[in-house]
Amino acid sequence: MHSNLQDWLQHLEQLQPDKIELGLSRIKQVAVNLGIDQPDFRIITVAGTNGKGSTVAYINAMLRELNYRTGVYTSPHFIHFSERIEINGLRADDDALCRAFNAIEGARADVPLTYFEFTTLAAICCFTDANIDVAILEVGLGGRLDATNAWDCEVACISSIGIDHIDWLGDDRESIGTEKAGIARQGCPLVCGDTDPPASIAKVALDTGAVLLQRGRDFHVESDAENGWRYRHADVTLELPAPAIAGQWACDNAAVSICAVSQFIGSSPPRPVVVDALQRVVMTGRMHLLQSGKTQVLLDVAHNEAAAQMLDQYLRSAPVSGKTRAVFGCMQDKDAGAVISSLAASVDEWLVAEIDYPRSMAGSEIESELRRQEVKKSEIFTSVIHALNSAVAQSGSEDRVVVFGSFHVVGPALELLA
Repeated sequence: MHSNLQDWLQHLEQLQPDKIELGLSRIKQVAVNLGIDQPDFRIITVAGTNGKGSTVAYINAMLRELNYRTGVYTSPHFIHFSERIEINGLRADDDALCRAFNAIEGARADVPLTYFEFTTLAAICCFTDANIDVAILEVGLGGRLDATNAWDCEVACISSIGIDHIDWLGDDRESIGTEKAGIARQGCPLVCGDTDPPASIAKVALDTGAVLLQRGRDFHVESDAENGWRYRHADVTLELPAPAIAGQWACDNAAVSICAVSQFIGSSPPRPVVVDALQRVVMTGRMHLLQSGKTQVLLDVAHNEAAAQMLDQYLRSAPVSGKTRAVFGCMQDKDAGAVISSLAASVDEWLVAEIDYPRSMAGSEIESELRRQEVKKSEIFTSVIHALNSAVAQSGSEDRVVVFGSFHVVGPALELLA
């Protein structure tokens, strides 16, 4: 047992945050011991290869505007652990987190827990103590065996399905779809934002008895060059402004969120509620524009091929007259070659950052891939900070710096720029 949060966080670090052990038996047992296996609040669970964070944020913004007391659980964090657990718009305070951690330690007996299981239980404990109305849980990895799936949701969302985490989820979209759709529950809506989902999504929905709602079939996103965009579902049409988050995919994720909220409250949310969410939600570290002196810095956690393609689309849609310099690093389980290939045409110079994290890919390995793809220019740096400082020092008002590849790249950059 520990009396302050810093001691607890040091203890949790010993559980190896990078270690992955999927499965629900451990967390379910401890949840029963804690008496939180069937909490009083309602639950919305959000899975997806990309877009989970903004989908969660839009749902939260709309429900709070509709006067629900909300709890939000996301991962990982950039700088402060408390970023993971939010209650009614505020991060959980140190006392609440310590109470949760102490309760979990006392209840787990001899049941071993991973870092993610421990933190997920802490979120549910904090939500229970805060007497919230609804929890919005972001799946950490996959869905079916993810710790967040230890609790039944009323509405399940899948923002997108792409190739990622192949060691755990499989190397094709059908296998990955099966894992992500594992959050579905009998008789409950399963909202899918992918317009071309693998057949496994519909199969799991059918086998489970979930009600599948698919973008492009059941609800729609329609662009309007002059007036933003349009959300359409059944007899409901909402004319909406462009989201504050850059990129077409923000509209796609917002549509999933509107559909999910509609299913949750039993009717379409009023247009002013949706507009407020679209204009207010800005995601830290996702298409996140900052300034460093005269130079524009774009932060994005894009770490797989699909996300890199989205980032490339944005860079092409907003060109600069000077150079685009990329500060890039990634984890060992990522397809660095596919990410680099997706952005090769949009990046003039690559500054490879060594990441201080056990599962990070060596800078030399990334640079080998850059050489193989014959990129224009690359250099290795011993840290994200050194790479970013160098990129900014070489850049002026006509240039831009893009920092991407992992939370462990964007996090240090955020801390420096803040």
